[in-house]
Amino acid sequence: MSRRVNRRRQSGRPPYGGLLPWLLSLPARLHLRWLLILVVMLVVMGAYGRAMVTAAPMPPGKAPAVEQTPGTTTARTASAH
Repeated sequence: MSRRVNRRRQSGRPPYGGLLPWLLSLPARLHLRWLLILVVMLVVMGAYGRAMVTAAPMPPGKAPAVEQTPGTTTARTASAH
């Protein structure tokens, strides 16, 4: 058997480290690293944007307020007054 045939047979199997490291290195081996980073970043930004748009607004009476009195620096909520 030639070396070329031997290499092809070995490249399909997961290496010694296991399946997870092999899968995580797949985008780099396929030269898709930046494309994958861009896609993941867009998905995360889309999910965050959707959460911000669909979230209910915080009522003004429940917004956290900070009271600064001499000697105390604890935050109190507006409803605790």
